[in-house]
Amino acid sequence: MSSDSRTRAAGVLFVLAVLAVAGALVGAVGHYTILDRPVLLGTLAASLIIVSGALVFGGGLRGPVIALGMIWTTMGVVTYVNGWQVYAQIPGPTGSGLEVRVLYDDWIIPDWALVVRKNDGLLTREWTLVERFSSEHADGLPMVTWADPSHVRLDDRPGDDRAFWGGQVVVLDPEIGRPLEPDHPVSSF
Repeated sequence: MSSDSRTRAAGVLFVLAVLAVAGALVGAVGHYTILDRPVLLGTLAASLIIVSGALVFGGGLRGPVIALGMIWTTMGVVTYVNGWQVYAQIPGPTGSGLEVRVLYDDWIIPDWALVVRKNDGLLTREWTLVERFSSEHADGLPMVTWADPSHVRLDDRPGDDRAFWGGQVVVLDPEIGRPLEPDHPVSSF
């Protein structure tokens, strides 16, 4: 491969790395689930930059291969540790495309979260309804009921005397599912 073609290939890889980072930012800011993958897209960007650097500066493939192995191994461990699983889905009113998802992470201390999801294919968005909270069992979860596409109610479970949730109502934008009131995720404590 000539020096000119290596430089062009490195430039293309660098542009792809910038696009990966831009995609991660768009996903995070716009809450688009398909692009809201900072660990994966960041790892892809770092890998592309390493390969483009190897093309430009030469020096063989041993160093870049070791670096890529370390990066992808780290990404795998981080993905495994931060692996939210869908515990339950509570569909919104018919035709709204909205649902509340109960997410569960069983790493050391079980963590839970509630998100509102607007299903739109590649433009699917997720908004945090209740931030992470710890509970060893699902009995600490609120009962979630939909009044209409604009209102979700979080109630205590029957027989739960802790009164964490107390009938909190969250007002949503029915078009995209973004919580409007309160304007920040509900706190469980």
